Amino acid sequence: MRKFAMWLATAILMVGALTSRSKADDSLQGEWQAKFQSRGDSACLDLEMRRSSWGHHSSWGETFKLNEFSGLDPSLATANDSPAHFELRRDAGTFTFDGRFHNGEGNGTFRFAPSSDYVQGMKALGYTGISLEQLFSLASHDVSRQLVKDISDLGYRDLSLDELITFRIHGVSPEFISAMRPLLPTNPSSDELVTMRIHGVSPEFTKEMKSVLQKDFTVDQLVTFRIHGVSPEFVRDVRDHLGKGVTADELVTFRIHGVSPEFIKSVDTLLGQNISADELVTFRIHGVSPEFVDQMHQLVSKNLSPEELVTFRIHGVSPEFVKEMKGVGYDQISPDQLVTMRIHGVDAAFVKEVREHGYKNPSIDDLIELRIHGYSRRSSL
Repeated sequence: MRKFAMWLATAILMVGALTSRSKADDSLQGEWQAKFQSRGDSACLDLEMRRSSWGHHSSWGETFKLNEFSGLDPSLATANDSPAHFELRRDAGTFTFDGRFHNGEGNGTFRFAPSSDYVQGMKALGYTGISLEQLFSLASHDVSRQLVKDISDLGYRDLSLDELITFRIHGVSPEFISAMRPLLPTNPSSDELVTMRIHGVSPEFTKEMKSVLQKDFTVDQLVTFRIHGVSPEFVRDVRDHLGKGVTADELVTFRIHGVSPEFIKSVDTLLGQNISADELVTFRIHGVSPEFVDQMHQLVSKNLSPEELVTFRIHGVSPEFVKEMKGVGYDQISPDQLVTMRIHGVDAAFVKEVREHGYKNPSIDDLIELRIHGYSRRSSL
């Protein structure tokens, strides 16, 4: 009898499991929460759906206009604990929501039922064996049959379902593809289309860059412009100072190293000349700022070349160093001497040390020679 009871219990569990699986094959269930929001002059609903399956949790959310739903009463936005039943109908299937709203916020359960017409239509487009989970994702992101057909007609016929969903997530629409293709040297790949949308390479941006620089650009170049902030405005501002000879690569390098139009103007004004693109980048790499240039002009010479200024920074000839040397009596030191002093370690402390050992008025060249030939505290003059 116990064996029969155990067998019966097992049979009931198996039937229950089969029944649950059968239902799962027809639809998917989960939980939802939502909040009414105002977007400009229209009311919207921020909706999030959550599902759990075999220990895995997933969620998906979007903001919808109220007219995208069927049966959603706008008065629920101000309702006090009212029941709700509404639907979101997509080409791939229908989401049915049941729950309650209170003070503009709601929650409950949902059920997704796929469309058999959609499944057959996708087969005709070359997509067979679509799982229920895939149908759920296709419906969530509103991948319609018309969208798939339009994209296919534009030459993108072998996209996977994941790629179609990625197109929808990032806004790669047939309109975007049609607008971008004439602006590029070659037809972009599916990955390039997504990359352009991620980084904000729009048809308008592409047209402006082509116009201001008078040349065509590849997807990689356009994406690089967006990543580093090379905008049409930036190009025009830089060219106002350097002329039209500035290349696209130089413009990107400017942005990477912080060569702004303001920096160019300040440096040009201080030096009384237009310095080259390479010199501007070198200034930024080595920290030759307008402030540094101005200080060194006052302390050393008004006629310092860009190369001398960079050499100062490389070898540590700072305004503080020059002031210290002036403080120990050396008012006139040439740029070459300043650099040589730093290379060999001649500073104010060394000057004082030498003087303490009886050398009262050593010249700059004397100090450098003493350093070169190994003078130290342990040696005497």
